[in-house]
Amino acid sequence: MSDAPAGAADRPTPLIVEGLKRAGIDLVASLPDKWLGDLIDTITADPAFTHVRVTREDDGVGICAGAYLGGREAALVCQNAGLLLAANVLAGYAHHHQIPFLVLAAYRGRHDDGYYYQMYKGRVTVPVLEALGLPYHLVASPADYYLIEEAAREASLARMPAVLLCTRRALLGDAEGA
Repeated sequence: MSDAPAGAADRPTPLIVEGLKRAGIDLVASLPDKWLGDLIDTITADPAFTHVRVTREDDGVGICAGAYLGGREAALVCQNAGLLLAANVLAGYAHHHQIPFLVLAAYRGRHDDGYYYQMYKGRVTVPVLEALGLPYHLVASPADYYLIEEAAREASLARMPAVLLCTRRALLGDAEGA
């Protein structure tokens, strides 16, 4: 059960789920985050997805790589802190093994995040992704979820993970108390 506040029905979760389906993604590995609760609950309940809950983001990267090797399309759903934790594994799969998959990350630590302890994550996420040479895109609002299909295609063509950094508004809409 998520910590979804009132107004959760107005959230963009259905747009995200439909985008994942259009991109051919049928396996999702995830770690919880307050901003991702509705999305994870919806993916869990949807029979179109195999959902694997993991305890570390680098384990989720391994699940996505294994799915690709088994002929499936996968996505990792996590917080940007998880991208920082999994940097070594992401770089290895990108540059050595050339394994494509999508990462949909809550972009914590920006001006729209109400927690001071998240702020450093927002400052270092993009520089780390650039240093790793991973393609990434900012999803600033629900209107940007067309990027799910484009980033999945980019990952496939580039033969490496592609990252979508999703802002609070993109994940939660304009829900009060989110």
